[in-house]
Amino acid sequence: MAIQDHNLKLTEQQYRDLELPSYSMLASIDKQGLDVVGGVKSSLNLKFGSLVDMMCFDPHKVEDTFYKGATAKPPTTNVKNICDYILQNLDGKVGQIAEDVTPLGRRKSKKITGKLQDYTKEILDAAVKLKVYKNYSDQKTIDTVVNAGKEYFKDKMTSRGKILIKPDMWLLASNAAATLIQHPFTSKYFAQNVPGVEIIYQYKFDSTVHGMRCKGMLDCLVVNHKAKLIIPVDLKTGESPCKDFPMLYTSHRYYIQGALYREAIYSILSNDFDLTGYAVKPFEFIYISKLNPNRPMRFQVSEDMHNKAMTGFTDRYGYEYRGVIDLLQDYYYSIQNNNTDYRQSEHDSNGLIIMDEELILGK
Repeated sequence: MAIQDHNLKLTEQQYRDLELPSYSMLASIDKQGLDVVGGVKSSLNLKFGSLVDMMCFDPHKVEDTFYKGATAKPPTTNVKNICDYILQNLDGKVGQIAEDVTPLGRRKSKKITGKLQDYTKEILDAAVKLKVYKNYSDQKTIDTVVNAGKEYFKDKMTSRGKILIKPDMWLLASNAAATLIQHPFTSKYFAQNVPGVEIIYQYKFDSTVHGMRCKGMLDCLVVNHKAKLIIPVDLKTGESPCKDFPMLYTSHRYYIQGALYREAIYSILSNDFDLTGYAVKPFEFIYISKLNPNRPMRFQVSEDMHNKAMTGFTDRYGYEYRGVIDLLQDYYYSIQNNNTDYRQSEHDSNGLIIMDEELILGK
């Protein structure tokens, strides 16, 4: 089999529905505890990073997933509240037919559109319901809301089922993606016609690490068939400058991702006779800051840091980071014992933690 044959033929949602530990799950366990297993993990605003990822690696999906808004910011509070009130009472599919009632009590069909001026009755009803514009005439209320809210309303209607991106963020993401594809430091990850080199984007796997099953979705897997080398690569974005990425590597638990994914690729190779002789190179992160989308940098995880990420380490400030192996064991202990309150060590000690010098002072 080829390495591509191990790429799961799943949609992104099907992949996310797999009940297996992933990098994000293990990172959440480390940050928040076992109660995230089967629950809700903390999330950040990942719109920018997701958009850049898709523009780079799945550009054909951008239009179906994201919608570029026309307005940089919402209108005034009253206008926004009226628009939101109307939107809540629509099922949101432009072109559908809704039932309305004429002044004589007869039912008639009304086409749902993305044009706010088509909802004069709803605007007036919303103003009464929300108790705003009490001293305005009906026409003044309609004109005020339509003039200030039409672009916001159109954006909300048209983007239903998609992720709405503000124009300024869209421009930043476009610039960042174009830089990554063209920059001499990173363009090689997008060179698809190099003889003997296969580049696979959004590589989804279901593999094992130290005998424990896990999943992952890697932005980029570079396979050099001539040299029999495989390079796992992941793209990261953020507001921090590139010089801060080593700090983000620990604080965002990227070290878990790098180690987990590389070990998972090792497992795939070791269980496929046709891939005998291939070696997995050190994990690489590409980082680009949206505050400087013209300056990408590459960060390669050394062999010694990879090993530390697997077993755990203490940083220069004395903060202890747990390794991939421990976190996977926590996950499976929780699943097998239906216990999302305590780690096995906490359960075994009857909930007792000794507050000694080593714990408090790091001695």
